[in-house]
Amino acid sequence: MRSEVLGLGLLALGAVLCGAGLPGAPAVPEARAQTAPPAPAPPAPVVSGPSCKLKGTAPVFKGAKLYDAPSGGRTIATFTGALVPMTLSAIPADPAAGRARLSTSDGSPSLRIEGYVAPSDVSVFTTRDIPVIGGHVWISSAQKVKLVAATGDSLRAELLISGSDGQTAKATASCDAFTLQRGTPMRMEVPGSARGYLMKTSSIELFDRANGDVIFTLKMLEGAAQLFWSTEAKSGFVHLMSRGDLTIDAWARLKDLEPLKKGEMMDQYIPPTTAVAGAQLALDKAPPIVKAQRSVPVRARRDEKEKPVGEIEAGAEVYVLETVAGWTNVLPKALGMTPPDEGGFWIPAAETPK
Repeated sequence: MRSEVLGLGLLALGAVLCGAGLPGAPAVPEARAQTAPPAPAPPAPVVSGPSCKLKGTAPVFKGAKLYDAPSGGRTIATFTGALVPMTLSAIPADPAAGRARLSTSDGSPSLRIEGYVAPSDVSVFTTRDIPVIGGHVWISSAQKVKLVAATGDSLRAELLISGSDGQTAKATASCDAFTLQRGTPMRMEVPGSARGYLMKTSSIELFDRANGDVIFTLKMLEGAAQLFWSTEAKSGFVHLMSRGDLTIDAWARLKDLEPLKKGEMMDQYIPPTTAVAGAQLALDKAPPIVKAQRSVPVRARRDEKEKPVGEIEAGAEVYVLETVAGWTNVLPKALGMTPPDEGGFWIPAAETPK
């Protein structure tokens, strides 16, 4: 974990024309100015369905920004790299080309700010195994993935395969297969009678059955050890199993594999997993911390006409900073986000929790 100090200096404040005919002449119809029909409103951006909500408490990349609009708009918060409770929704059909809606709350009391963020700024993980090739290759649970598409209540994700030469695996699943908080990777139980195998070369073809069809080609970097185990072999093929960032249940040619020597420990070839912790932050002169007894709307500027950008939820703890002209500036206790220099998280001074 790293430690940083946030100084209080971060805060600052158509016309109608008529004609008449000559006596005795036929009446001339009135001439009316033609008003152009209003331009059609631009189509609403295609986003994931209302029930597609990813939740979790995790750090957001330091410097990532939260905006008050799905495009353009102004910055209302900047993330610090510390832990933030979050709910991600309204994910654009192309996550690389738009912003998703983000609420800095996952159900527990918090200083909730609601806005829009680039989906790539928020880490997404799998909650269960997601099929890449049905019955043979899966993106394993608790793996960090990149969202590449959203359709209704399903998401398509991409995994950069560990140890590969930039190879990715893609899979589609319902929204409940994804979360913003990494779980614990699940180990595969290996029978005592199983034998370990390593790839002989950097690339190996995987088959759906012995002497069957190629379903996937794994392309690893030179020297990267991809470990498999097996209890079955026939017709020059070995039935391989493995579980890492990918889970594999497929066949491969025996000639493409190097069996481990008897007694050699398979665990030594399994790469370790690491957990990323949020930054530990503190204010240089710690102001008082209060607990809200009821919800209080939060605005980005000291103006009642400003639309609230969130609220202090009942039960949430916040730092109480300066009070200016009847408005009080606050910060979340975990310091996972701060307002921009020209803004703040302002509440009416009369509603400041005691």
